[in-house]
Amino acid sequence: MEYIPKYLYKKQLLRPVKLGILFSVIGEFFIFLLWGVWLYPEGNILHKFLWTVVFCGLGMGATTGVLISWWVEGKYWGRSAIFACALISFVILGLFCNFVCFSLDMHFNYFGAAATPGLFIINGMFMSALGGLLIGWLNFSYRGIKLLEKYGL
Repeated sequence: MEYIPKYLYKKQLLRPVKLGILFSVIGEFFIFLLWGVWLYPEGNILHKFLWTVVFCGLGMGATTGVLISWWVEGKYWGRSAIFACALISFVILGLFCNFVCFSLDMHFNYFGAAATPGLFIINGMFMSALGGLLIGWLNFSYRGIKLLEKYGL
């Protein structure tokens, strides 16, 4: 095993967590705007924001990032790592988190789960897999890492 300086190893492990949080918060903000403000404006806007951006965005983004660091970092590279990230993101966000939010929204009716259940579920699954692919590409491809280094991430 080759020697990796401690500061680089720490950066390598924290990068998926930072990107997981970043992309999850951005994605949840767009969900908040589209589903919570524009399509279904009824309900408390602060509760909707806290639910999507703060709790789901920060919590599930950090969880996904930690799992990527734990299960993928140092074990896989390239396509296999990218698809592993997509799978982790899909399972955590697209299945688990999406169905928890679906069940909660059936009660609170903030984001239209009762009115459009299929679209609610499919949207969450598709976006989580797409986000996982993007995080995987950024973390586990030479071009992705070069792009992150360019912006200081």
